[in-house]
Amino acid sequence: MALLLLSGAADASAQEFGTLRGRVAEDVLNQPGGRSAPDDAGDRGGIRVPEYRPLGTGTAPDGEAAGRDGIAFDPLEMNTGEDGENAARPNAGSDGTTASDGRISSVPGRVGSVGSIPSVQGGGGQPESDPYAPVGTRIGSFILRSTLDLGLSSSRETTTFASGTPPVAAESTSISVLGDGALRLDLDSDWSRHALNVDALGRLQRDISDDGDRKIEPEVLLDAVARIDVREGTTVTATAGYAYRLDDAQSAAFYAATDPALVPAVSGTNDPPTQTLDGSLSLRQDFRSLFGEAGVSVERTLHGAAELSDGSSISQNDLDNTVYDGRLRAGFELSPVFSPFVEVGYGIRRMDERPDSGGMDRNAVRYAARAGTGIDLGEKLNGEVAIGYLREDVADPLLEDIDGIALDALVNWSPRRETDVTLRLATTTETSSVGGESGALLYSGDLAVTHRIRANLSAEASLGADFRDVRGGADETTVAGQTGLTYWFNRFAGLTTRLRHEETYSSDPLERSTTTSAFVGLRLQH
Repeated sequence: MALLLLSGAADASAQEFGTLRGRVAEDVLNQPGGRSAPDDAGDRGGIRVPEYRPLGTGTAPDGEAAGRDGIAFDPLEMNTGEDGENAARPNAGSDGTTASDGRISSVPGRVGSVGSIPSVQGGGGQPESDPYAPVGTRIGSFILRSTLDLGLSSSRETTTFASGTPPVAAESTSISVLGDGALRLDLDSDWSRHALNVDALGRLQRDISDDGDRKIEPEVLLDAVARIDVREGTTVTATAGYAYRLDDAQSAAFYAATDPALVPAVSGTNDPPTQTLDGSLSLRQDFRSLFGEAGVSVERTLHGAAELSDGSSISQNDLDNTVYDGRLRAGFELSPVFSPFVEVGYGIRRMDERPDSGGMDRNAVRYAARAGTGIDLGEKLNGEVAIGYLREDVADPLLEDIDGIALDALVNWSPRRETDVTLRLATTTETSSVGGESGALLYSGDLAVTHRIRANLSAEASLGADFRDVRGGADETTVAGQTGLTYWFNRFAGLTTRLRHEETYSSDPLERSTTTSAFVGLRLQH
């Protein structure tokens, strides 16, 4: 990300990947709004790795949602061209330049390879590297690409919960069939200088099973990233994001109103909407082999009301908060391959209501420090890795502060032609609304692989994991795996399918779940 987050995602990259229900995820070492792509069709609360974008070069990220919460990957979020377009676009080289597709350019000063010259007779020129890539529509100096998925998904979820007094473990299994549609729009500038990317993703699901309640579940993600090349060696990067999604009620007042030991006849009837707005601004300056970077960011989170089975509603305004962050980075180019750096950050979180409905003051001051290096071996291997320490001091003396070792990475590797591997690691803090819990230190990881089997057939697979170190409560671990295939009939239409399985474990035996989901549908692109 262009900015350091101190606790913060879907986005927002939300952000996710790696959020479990009942808490507000905040990316500690990355900019707010690290929202990953929405869960796969039929999925409920999947792993999302908070979006982590390398900060050491000054080029704008690609603005992909990963999402807006990232990431057990969503095939809609990943291109499958042979040139590795599915990988997050890394930073530029030391001269601040990037390849036209946003990846690291070749080492400055080297002469790039020259393509083959078409024969004089016969014409036709070079064959396309990807005959099934989207064409896009030119709008002035921009290129608009669109992808639409329409299909059916099925989901089976088994949840363990407490029942009775005293509480004992009970299981509930639900099976649903959903109509699933998702539209993604990607707008890229085609300028010789500066860059702007706007990425929008909307998803709509409706339960169409016989015993379903016909609920409609919308989700909207929006990211914009602008890079301004002020002069040689000076770059300004600005980002803005918005996310709208439905989530479980989280307010302490809701938990009290639906406590089965106190009011066993009342339960929640809706998934209240959660909205996140974020923005950031950073400045990078190169001094020959040295470079420095400074940035600020802000994130605003709003929660909708929870509706109860007795007809009443519970306001969740006490969860609304604003996060302000700042960070400084300094580094040097040790070689054309490695660029070590150090980075520090400071931030605050301000709750709209203090204390909250549970009587706790959850305002906080946040600190972060880390050291790492950028890696540039061209398109075969590039990215950034870092290790550090983060801390969140909660204002209420009854709540434990959150701190621990932070691991962050985004590494793109292409071991062979037509195969791309992406590794993402992120460490964030989360706040909580449960009495006695101050929040959690969340470690998220995702390994995604894409491979083009033939020109019109591609496969994707990912394995993700979350470990939530809860302060004052039960620790949680979530593991998820997903695989998918896309077969193109022609350049504009294809068949896509994916299968996903997720397991959530907890040190509390009454808080476990298993979800299996599958999707099949038509994919249209232009």
